[in-house]
Amino acid sequence: MRKLGIGKRTQRLASGITVRQDFRDCVRMVFFDTGESAYQYATHGGTAFVVIFKGRPYAFTCAHVRQDFSWDQLVITDTKRGHLIAQLKSVGYATSPRDSAIDTDVLDVVVIDFAPDVTSAFFKDMAYVLDLSTVSTSKPGDGLLVAGVLKGKSQICDGTITPCFCTLEFADAVPATSDPTLRHGIAKFDEPEFDSITGLSGAPVYNLRANGLCGMVVRGSMNGDDCSIYYIDLFDMMQILKCAHEGRAETYYRKTVLAPR
Repeated sequence: MRKLGIGKRTQRLASGITVRQDFRDCVRMVFFDTGESAYQYATHGGTAFVVIFKGRPYAFTCAHVRQDFSWDQLVITDTKRGHLIAQLKSVGYATSPRDSAIDTDVLDVVVIDFAPDVTSAFFKDMAYVLDLSTVSTSKPGDGLLVAGVLKGKSQICDGTITPCFCTLEFADAVPATSDPTLRHGIAKFDEPEFDSITGLSGAPVYNLRANGLCGMVVRGSMNGDDCSIYYIDLFDMMQILKCAHEGRAETYYRKTVLAPR
């Protein structure tokens, strides 16, 4: 993959503290502990990413990456290629949608809460700090970076897990959908070394203009050199995260969506 050279970027938190973070550090391969000694780990593909919100670590991914596994089998490691496994406390996601949330992709958002003894230090500064100044909602034409795992180039063999991490460039485009939680990204790759982006579900999306995280991929496709993704606006993801952090059973919010010009 071509090196894009994003590196660590400087961001000033609402508290006045300055941090330097590279959103790619927070990415994890989604895989599950099967409980079988012969084939202990397996995956259907997928990406997760770890964040710090108000001092506590959480992770995001897509509900559909689980398929026939159970959430208590999910493995989230301390670093991108780590060996320590974080114990999970609970998994939260939206149910019983109302009004404009009905039949939207926000139902695919999963927030993972870790056990109380799993602190931010467990992730060794490789979790993305979520703050008003480190997140954004994209506009058409904005440059995007997506960091995730390509399933077709990753392997789990004889207990050895070899994820293929990638960082891909997209441009935000006018959403071809009425879903108010969903945004669209498009790209044309020059002689790509892959022919599928399976595995990017759950990957974080970063907005270069705003210097902040802006969403999570829920699906995408490739047609030759052309690639398209759909991603959930981080604004909507944050509503679910706040609900989980505060221990509330439900949340209701309104969102202003500007019509494309």
